[in-house]
Amino acid sequence: MTAGRIVLYVLAAALAGVTIGLLKSPPQAGSPPQEAHSPVAAASISVRAVPTTTTTTTPPSSSSSPPPAAVVKDVPRRPGPELPPGVPVRAQGEGWWRTVAGTTAQVGTGELHTYSVEVEQGAVLPAVHQAFAQTVDSALADPRGWTASGDVSFRRVDVAEPDVRIRLTATETARAICGFDLPYDTSCYREGVVYVSAPRWFRGAESFGGDLEGYRRYVVNHEVGHFLGHGHEFCPADGAPAPVMMQQTFSVSNDGLADVTAEVPQGLAVPRDGRTCTPNPWPNQGVAR
Repeated sequence: MTAGRIVLYVLAAALAGVTIGLLKSPPQAGSPPQEAHSPVAAASISVRAVPTTTTTTTPPSSSSSPPPAAVVKDVPRRPGPELPPGVPVRAQGEGWWRTVAGTTAQVGTGELHTYSVEVEQGAVLPAVHQAFAQTVDSALADPRGWTASGDVSFRRVDVAEPDVRIRLTATETARAICGFDLPYDTSCYREGVVYVSAPRWFRGAESFGGDLEGYRRYVVNHEVGHFLGHGHEFCPADGAPAPVMMQQTFSVSNDGLADVTAEVPQGLAVPRDGRTCTPNPWPNQGVAR
């Protein structure tokens, strides 16, 4: 290589080094040193466009918009005619009745009606017999009962032929006598005899809630009312005591009673007027005891 070429190469290398140095940016004062191989974490960023002018817009209606929340009202449950749950009751009896021993003095001042208390054999345990008789006696002797009018009086007999017999009756016997038209356990009055349904006696009716004693007195007074010639009635005013001749076993609501008896007339057209009474076992509920 000639001396001239060597000089040219040296000059070219020097010139290239100056050029590379000029292209590099010197670090800014105070800037932290950079990690050459530091990884950069990716960030999720939500970007919202901001209008440059203020505008008022109405959201378009859409069938996909959720409907307003439905308002659910608590509807009071109306007690129905079904037999409430309770103690098991024998369905079958022997089909004959034994008179419960015992008599009472006359109660009331009007026309005297004698009655006997009888229990279908095989329907209930013997311990129930006297308890049933005592409830019948107390219902008919109560000042709020039928004697309050002054037109009737009662006396219980156990040997002499009575004017009316009051019988505690097994389920199937009561249904066979009272009829199968209504698909519910019920008591009834037939030709001088009151048939008290044993399942109703022990388990009551939904309309009376837990007032079993009140229901028992109602059954006695209602069926004896038929013996005295009284027909069915309906609720006269909202919140009033139900007439004892209303079929409270099924409902104390006129609408409810109308539903039950619509297909099986009970000698009375019950209005659907929304009136609901309170349960009541007495013919003369307002009389002081």
